[in-house]
Amino acid sequence: MWQLILCIFIFFSVRIFANDTYILMVSFDGFKYNYTNQIVTPNFDQVAEKGVKADGLIPVFPSLTFPNHYSIATGAYAGTHNITGNSFYDKQYGEKYSLYDRNKVRDPKFYKAEPIWVTAERQDVLSASYFWVGTEAPVKGYSPSIFKYYDDSVPFISRVDSVISWFQLPEKKRPRLVMLYFSEPDHTAHKVGTSHQDIKTKVIEMDILLGYLMKNLEKLEIYNKMNILLVSDHGMVDVSPERVIILDNFISRIDDLNINGRGAHIQIDIKKGNKQYRKKLQSELKKITHCQLWKKDEIPERFHFKNKNTGEYLLLADEGWYIATKSSMVEKPFSLIGMHGYDPKLLNMHGIFYAFGSHIRKGLEIPAFENIHIYPLICHLLDLSPYHGKEDAPQGDIKVLEKILIKDR
Repeated sequence: MWQLILCIFIFFSVRIFANDTYILMVSFDGFKYNYTNQIVTPNFDQVAEKGVKADGLIPVFPSLTFPNHYSIATGAYAGTHNITGNSFYDKQYGEKYSLYDRNKVRDPKFYKAEPIWVTAERQDVLSASYFWVGTEAPVKGYSPSIFKYYDDSVPFISRVDSVISWFQLPEKKRPRLVMLYFSEPDHTAHKVGTSHQDIKTKVIEMDILLGYLMKNLEKLEIYNKMNILLVSDHGMVDVSPERVIILDNFISRIDDLNINGRGAHIQIDIKKGNKQYRKKLQSELKKITHCQLWKKDEIPERFHFKNKNTGEYLLLADEGWYIATKSSMVEKPFSLIGMHGYDPKLLNMHGIFYAFGSHIRKGLEIPAFENIHIYPLICHLLDLSPYHGKEDAPQGDIKVLEKILIKDR
């Protein structure tokens, strides 16, 4: 009898301990893995001393904002969670998903796999989000207990203040998982590139913002129960008008094709009724310089990109090159200096990962790892059972990041 009582006591003790943990995950969009080595960032450096810093955070393919924020949230690759681009054509629904279309962004049918806030809410753990990709849609019927519809005019400081206020709510209303998003330094780097003084200034501003966040977190009564993760979705590389690949210069019948995308990669489908053009098209595509070409069934498995929406052909630009059509250049002239979306194995595409808090080891530097492994880490910290879907289960593995945890947890 006493053994049963002891087991029950231990079980509830563990649950109480686990339920006392709080997670804050902050994303700095486009924060390249080596910005902190090139620019003075005392607050990021202090976080590294307090906890763990990775050499880089490896994005999923394509190394774009929406696919990677959703991969961080779900632990799944883009081919599994379906958000294969900031914009993409969904063949099942015959509709184009776009980050610029609020109705599509808020439509749950496009989102597969299970994001961490859904995993939390299903298990009665309150969550909150300030602009994290996917949180505007009730995925699998769940939304964060607190969330905001995206509005880039909201000052970054105001976002921090709101998050702090959420952590000050009464315990029964207080979220234990909070996700916070900033659109910088990505926005600036697209305009000026990775070496301009403006990007250096913006990284310094983000470091000051982090300092403001940290100062206010330290005032919270629950601070000693918190674990803070700092991440980014991808890196950045410089591009130029001299490195633009115009498809019309290689393809004779471009109007017979459906071309999805622009930039680092595109997908191509032949329109119905033009299948006889395939052989000639393949010959033309192979002649395009400064990029790699794959038929759908030849796309490297390491990309984990293929699904029902994948085009017949995938064209991926070499680092620093940009793919477009004449019509797309007329519609939207080339104006970017910084770009991403390239092969995730390229160092310039890698982002950042920092972690510190009550359950995180101190002063540890670890090798770069894929961002899909963050989902199981958060599940572990919050004592949540990870999602186990049949067709859209996460690929992340807690074993990758077990080494950063305090072992007596």
